[in-house]
Amino acid sequence: MTSKKKAGGSALATTVAALRADALAHADGELIGSEDDLVARHGVSRPTLRQAAALVAQEQLLQPKRGVGGGYVARRPTSRAVTHMASIYLQIHGAGLEQIVQSVEPIRTELARLAAIFLDDASRAALREYVEREEQRSAEGPSYRAFLRGEREFGRVIGKASRNQVLSLFLEILYDLASSLRGQSDLMVGRPERTALYRQQRMRIVEAVLEGDADLAVLASRRCSALGLQWMLEDAGQEVAAEA
Repeated sequence: MTSKKKAGGSALATTVAALRADALAHADGELIGSEDDLVARHGVSRPTLRQAAALVAQEQLLQPKRGVGGGYVARRPTSRAVTHMASIYLQIHGAGLEQIVQSVEPIRTELARLAAIFLDDASRAALREYVEREEQRSAEGPSYRAFLRGEREFGRVIGKASRNQVLSLFLEILYDLASSLRGQSDLMVGRPERTALYRQQRMRIVEAVLEGDADLAVLASRRCSALGLQWMLEDAGQEVAAEA
């Protein structure tokens, strides 16, 4: 019985790896094969194939296609799905505001540094368009929701300009986590003076990147992050005083 379990487990794991490779070898939405094709191709039973396909589908690498000409098609996971799951994982393990503030600083600082180094015409144009949208949002008056849109957009624009997809994804995960914690604790909700100051410092990062000054971009990013740490300490002090 033990040997059968091992064999079954090995067959499932091998089929999962094979289907994952099939999916990655095909374009998004392209048919990988019918169920009969895949059973024959990988030499497994239909139940094993379906179980393996269900596991790979959880990774968002394939999905079943029903009807005539059906089977399984390749998919590509969206960054939104990846960041959402990572955010849930971090919540489960107790990640909170302090860890977010501490983690954003080195990631965003490096993204800003790289963006300044690798600045090209496309990135310059995207950053200038971002500046225009931020000026418009600012002119419309204080809005916390508009501030958050600007922050997420800033991360995407700087991330793309940096050419570092790994750090960009990490920053998106932190943004998702921060979003999920709102209502429990937030440094800026109902604090228009803070959002205005933070936005001003954020724009200095953009200006430094547009100038191609990596050192200045690093300095501006660190100063921006220091605001978050300062406000977190201030709020903690107020809570302690209130409890006393």
